[in-house]
Formats: sequence, C-alpha cells, structure tokens
Amino acid sequence: MKKIILSLGIAIFTLTGINAQENKDVQSTTTVKKVTQKGTDVKTKIIAETETDKETIKVEGNEKQDQAADVIKDKNIDSKVVADDVTVDVANQQQMISIKQQQQAELAKKIADQKAEAAAKAEKERQAKLLQQQKELEARRAALTKRPEGMAKLKKD
Repeated sequence: MKKIILSLGIAIFTLTGINAQENKDVQSTTTVKKVTQKGTDVKTKIIAETETDKETIKVEGNEKQDQAADVIKDKNIDSKVVADDVTVDVANQQQMISIKQQQQAELAKKIADQKAEAAAKAEKERQAKLLQQQKELEARRAALTKRPEGMAKLKKD
C-alpha cells in the first residue's frame, strides 16, 4: 500500500511538470533619489523607487514540437521613503534674523526721514502761505487807505 501511494505521488509530480512548463524571468531596477529643500530648515528625503519587470513564458505540456509560447509581462513600480530628515541650520537662522533686523531698522529710519521731510515741507508751505496772506493784507490795506486827491486823510481815534 505504501509503495502504491508513493508511486502515485511521484507519477502526479512528474505529469504536472511535463504538462505545463513555465519559465519566469524577473528583472528589478532600483533608483534612489535624494531631495533636499533648503530654507531655515534643511529637509532631506531619500526615496527608493523599485521597478520590477516579470516575464512568464508558458508552454503547454503536450508532445508537439515548436509550440507557440505565451509571454505574460507584468510591470510593477514601487516607491518607498527610506529616510525623511529635517535639520536646523543655526548659523543660517542667525544670519536671517540679523538681516531681518537690519531691514526693519532701515525701514524705520526711512519712515522717520520721510515724516521729517513731510513736516519740513508742510512748514515751508505754511510759511509761504502766511507770507502771501500778509502781502495780500498789505495790498488791501494800501488800497483802503488810499484816498482820492481832494479828500482829507483819515484820522485815527
């Protein structure tokens, strides 16, 4: 009984191997990309992209010669983040802070200069207007105090 079962098992494995023949070919390509983003923080990402091409060649297991083979192609792309790192560049941050402070100081100085210039211009315009008003007042006064030739001069009380 043991011999019969063993011979049946060997026969089944042999027939299945003969009937359907498959040849598998697997090609894998891995590309590693490093992406760095700079600013106040330096962000670094390492991405591994694996491209796998699988080719399976199937031939029917009958006894004919020169059989047509079926080629099945399967393409798979897999992306995986290997490392994700964020580092802080302290020297760069200090430089950026000092530059920002300088810009703010310059801006405050420019604003103060513009305000002083505007005040000086306004004062100059006010003085010019006041001078013009005084000239007009003198002209009016002269016109009012001028009397025709036969009239007596006005007396002040």
